[in-house]
Amino acid sequence: MTRGCLFCRKAFPENGVFEAIPLGRRFAFDSDRGRLWVICAHCHRWNLVPMEDRWEALQTLERAARDEAVPVAHTANVRLLRLRNILLLKVGRAALVERAWWRYGRELRSRKANFDSRGSRVSAYTFGVLNFVGDALGLADPDVSIDWKDSPVTDVLRWRRFGWAAWHGRADCPYCHSTLRALRYDLSWWCYPLAGEEGGTALGVPCPRCDPWTPDHIYRLEGPAAEQALRRILAYQNISGAGERMIRDATAAIEEAGSPGAFVRDASTGDRRTLWRLGRPGTVALEIALSESVERRLLDLELRAAEFVWRREEELARITDEELTPAAERAGRLSG
Repeated sequence: MTRGCLFCRKAFPENGVFEAIPLGRRFAFDSDRGRLWVICAHCHRWNLVPMEDRWEALQTLERAARDEAVPVAHTANVRLLRLRNILLLKVGRAALVERAWWRYGRELRSRKANFDSRGSRVSAYTFGVLNFVGDALGLADPDVSIDWKDSPVTDVLRWRRFGWAAWHGRADCPYCHSTLRALRYDLSWWCYPLAGEEGGTALGVPCPRCDPWTPDHIYRLEGPAAEQALRRILAYQNISGAGERMIRDATAAIEEAGSPGAFVRDASTGDRRTLWRLGRPGTVALEIALSESVERRLLDLELRAAEFVWRREEELARITDEELTPAAERAGRLSG
């Protein structure tokens, strides 16, 4: 394998990760078709690795992508992953369950491990005791809400990470004309995910002055502020993370709906359900679906460009492998 780009002649940097992978910092690979490219960091052209140098590197990249790489973004056909100081473009379709497990499974499992750790509990109890003493002396923060009979550790960890309000602003009740200026986390269980304008997400907050149990009497948050508040609320509620089984159940529910966007729409339309009624698997699924939708929108343009380049390079690779490589050599490599 050449140590430089075939197009601009710039030298590839040393790899320093796996001996089996050719020199470079950016790679694109398609294990099903047996393709491997080194992407030049200077001219961004794709250098097809000769067939005799590919196979061990492809196996190494496939294992690394599965076990170590951190997902960054994806389209239907291309996934962008980061492996330490290496950027990988993996070609091939991935199911939502696989993508969601890569992207969110580690985050939710990390939350769970942190929540269950001894250090978190010691820290929570220490803070709780100090707050209890401060409350007895009239010095406690009135915004701290700790239920000592139910889950004090959870309440303390939530407050320390998120504070007391998911949203600050101004929203008016159309019935009693009262004004909401902050959405408290401890009341967020009774909020409604709603369908917003132009296909977006809205958030309904029950009005306590009207009737908090009547879905029509609500403060309505719209636009990006509503979506951000809902994501913060879901992270607050799911602070304890989730195990593998719950994550897979959540992603299966999203698959059943058809897409993350469809799951969010289903949860936001029809019979209005509060986040409390959605239950734990429902809120985990909603957090995954919302995060997937938002990140996909932000990274869609970059990935579309990468997919366009891949299609062009795949055609060139097909010509190189199938028309310019002797048939006997191809057969020997494939059988090996």
